[in-house]
Amino acid sequence: MQPSRRRFLASSLALSGTPLLARAQQLGSGAAAALPPSVVQALETARIPLQSCAFVLQAQDSAVPQVAFNGAALMNPASVLKLVTTYCALRMLGPAYVWKTPVYAVGPIRAGVLQGDLAFVGSGDPHLMADNLWSIAGRLRDLGIRRIRGDVLIDRQAFDLPPHDPAAFDGDATAPYNVGPDPFLVNFGVMRLGFVPDAAAQQVRVTVEPPLAGFDLREPPRLTAAACGNWKDKLRADWKQPFAPRFAGGFAAACGPQTWNIAPEVSDNAYVQRLLGALFAQVGIEWKGQVRTAPLPAEATELTVWDSPALAVLVRDINKYSNNVMAQQVFLTLALQAGAQRATWAGAGQAVAQWLTAHELDMPGLVLDNGCGLSRIARISANDLNALLRAAWNSPVMPEFVSSLPLAGEDGTLRRHFRDPDTAGRIHAKTGTLDGVLSLAGYAQTRAGQRYTFAALVNDPRAGGGWPAVEAFVNGFMQTA
Repeated sequence: MQPSRRRFLASSLALSGTPLLARAQQLGSGAAAALPPSVVQALETARIPLQSCAFVLQAQDSAVPQVAFNGAALMNPASVLKLVTTYCALRMLGPAYVWKTPVYAVGPIRAGVLQGDLAFVGSGDPHLMADNLWSIAGRLRDLGIRRIRGDVLIDRQAFDLPPHDPAAFDGDATAPYNVGPDPFLVNFGVMRLGFVPDAAAQQVRVTVEPPLAGFDLREPPRLTAAACGNWKDKLRADWKQPFAPRFAGGFAAACGPQTWNIAPEVSDNAYVQRLLGALFAQVGIEWKGQVRTAPLPAEATELTVWDSPALAVLVRDINKYSNNVMAQQVFLTLALQAGAQRATWAGAGQAVAQWLTAHELDMPGLVLDNGCGLSRIARISANDLNALLRAAWNSPVMPEFVSSLPLAGEDGTLRRHFRDPDTAGRIHAKTGTLDGVLSLAGYAQTRAGQRYTFAALVNDPRAGGGWPAVEAFVNGFMQTA
């Protein structure tokens, strides 16, 4: 055993005579099960029971973990579950995989007029954005289309899912993290409102992105001289008409420019209707029809195809910024890749489980649910997370996978964590937080060059206070190895 590892394990056992550490050892087996005293103390301070936690640590060059505390317990990982989805996607689809969204004419084009409908076939693209639709509209204009006489049809047959209730998880139906998957997901179904105080004009200027036809700010907020505080609450927003909001409150000049991302409570077609209406007008295409969900007609003629960025690019957005709906789109795509005609949650979960088993990563207790971790029933063990991380490190997609994870003290959801010189820039790890859940799992490299995989899971009503314990766990081996 290297001296640095002896020091780490010695610190883990230094207080083994205390009742709390004795209990910690009972939950595992042998020296590898012991937790460092700093971790135990932090958990005690936060009043989080030991049995509510799991910690696993293993050096890359070691055949056994240095710490394996409660590692077999099945726990809710929150967004750390995205590690399973993104790693399996990189292996099953390949880093260069792209989603294709074809566009069709349903009818002839005569004298610049599409005599029938325009049709899109959704493939589950996780990153089909408003500027992409603007580019598609430009292509249609370049093909000679100046007017669309009919409707816009959206073929959504790629997914077979129950109706999505955005308020079901936590009651916040307008939160972007609650947006559900859609074969033709556009701009994550979100509008971004900007609030800019204009002291000279004594008003608050409100902008909206992307452009939405007919958007009408019925009542702008008043400019105030108050302290900024919780500025969203002070707006007293009324979203009863999502595309015609009212703000009965005020916005403080002290806040400076701010943005608010909102998922309007409207149908998918209503959002696309407003967006396409604005984009077609911008490029000079006249259209007064409706957006309808319908299968692609047999007589349709392909006009163009939009390709998404490669999966290797998209997994960075998923993991670094913990994008839930992108992860769900990718997860469902795995069911299609496995041969399903239409993707279901069960089919996606089965495809992942079969791939894991075939690659010696069998996880009999794994519950993937929707593949993104926004779930109360998702489950995985710290041991299985550690095994997946080690397999990913030795896989052909290691560079794409590791670089997709937040970098401590630098970016993503770890930008404000581990900023000490011993840890900043040396940890690539996925975070996970829900009410009652805190998790962190990934890779670390010490100043001495030793590499580790680690997983930390906390499931307890007081989990939000568990960060000091997780930080103590990571700092313990980063500073002693």
